[in-house]
Amino acid sequence: MKILIKLSGKVLESSELCLSLARQLGYLEAKGYRVLLVHGAGKQLSEYCLSRGIPVVQKAGRRVTSQPVLDSAVKVFSSVNREICSSLISSGVNAVGLSAFDGNLTSSRRRPPIEVAGYSEKIDFGCVAEIERVNPQIIHTLWNEGFTPVVSSLCADSSGRLLNINADTLAMELGAALEVTSLVSVSDVKGLYRDLDDPASLIFRITLEEARRLLSKGVIFDGMIPKIQNAVSALERGISSYHLVSGLEINCLPEALEGKEGTLISK
Repeated sequence: MKILIKLSGKVLESSELCLSLARQLGYLEAKGYRVLLVHGAGKQLSEYCLSRGIPVVQKAGRRVTSQPVLDSAVKVFSSVNREICSSLISSGVNAVGLSAFDGNLTSSRRRPPIEVAGYSEKIDFGCVAEIERVNPQIIHTLWNEGFTPVVSSLCADSSGRLLNINADTLAMELGAALEVTSLVSVSDVKGLYRDLDDPASLIFRITLEEARRLLSKGVIFDGMIPKIQNAVSALERGISSYHLVSGLEINCLPEALEGKEGTLISK
């Protein structure tokens, strides 16, 4: 079974947590899963930028990527990718680090300004990629040779210009192209809440249609918006299930795939 696991930068700060997730990935592979790992590093990137006086701007839960922010992302994402791979290798997983354009995995262009709910004018998110095509050959080659691909959120256009991309969006695009069965989004949040201030409002299971309704009603806010938008897109494009789970929970990955942890979104 092919699965894609997307890791948020928020669960990659602790070396102990990285090792725990690496061991869980090793367990899943031993059970016969083919795993593709996609990671962000948004928290690390914001901290890096702020420490150097580079403005951090977000609109509708998405980062605006200026050229200085992009230059920072190249450094930060590469460092985080190395750390993930080293944790995986130390846990017996044959990890190989990639950017999203390596091996011609994706072809992209710079995204033009887009309309965003709540804004009167179109928003230019800066040096951000819009994926035009996915060529999954390199992933299949690595899988067939017993390797686990670890993909960072850096794309490139046809001229070779580097571009940032939201890791949830990248995960959805790769998952759809590879026809994975499940996509697991791992962050520091247990799942989808009807009320962020009420832990008891965690939604354990939700259908695609219910997710669409929550988006249209405007009850989902900030960084959860792109996650649910991408969950909807992933299911519309053939992925059977989309899981939202906290990487801070013990054995979160196996339990999410068994429907025992986090929020499960399915058709």
